[in-house]
Amino acid sequence: VTDVVYGSDGTRAQVWERGLPLGGFFLPLLGEHNLSNALAAIAVARQVGVDFATIAAAMATFAGAKRRFEVRGTFNGVTLIDDYAHHPSELQVTLASAKLRVQDQPGQRIVAIFQPHRYSRTQAFFTEFSQSFQDADVVIITDIYSAGEPPQGGITGEALAAAIAQHHPQVMYQSTLPELTNFLRNFLSPGDFALFLGAGNLNQVIPELLA
Repeated sequence: VTDVVYGSDGTRAQVWERGLPLGGFFLPLLGEHNLSNALAAIAVARQVGVDFATIAAAMATFAGAKRRFEVRGTFNGVTLIDDYAHHPSELQVTLASAKLRVQDQPGQRIVAIFQPHRYSRTQAFFTEFSQSFQDADVVIITDIYSAGEPPQGGITGEALAAAIAQHHPQVMYQSTLPELTNFLRNFLSPGDFALFLGAGNLNQVIPELLA
């Protein structure tokens, strides 16, 4: 693959096969992980005899998996994104994709809103989580979604927010979803790119903002 271009609307690239150019394609998704997945799909399709024009047409209309960088709508000029990322590596990849999305729109903030999922996971990856938000302009942390687990001493959303603040200049903590919803109504500004990150019920805030 050559001539990879990440734009605000997606990814463009040229594909080669056995040293010969197949052609260009557009993928309405961002991030190296999505490009890698697309190239793997192209390789499989070519192996079973699908012509490249058909492949490129399919790629251009692929909307991605649900809750994976899913655009849910806009609220007062703010783009609301729902993403299932709940592991440090997933957060880093998703935020890197968001950074690519806004790279040609100076001044647009990436607001990462993260609901930690499970006390055990938060404890196991506490240090990694604290260093996973470098590509966000603003980080907002909520209480941990327990998924049925009992609380663990010292492992809280507030403690994680404090740890992230050691590596990031703008970190906030909003404990409950109603509190978060009210805060976001006043805090978010037109042009912001708000990502709701986590495997719990954080995405319930999105329809409240869109209502």
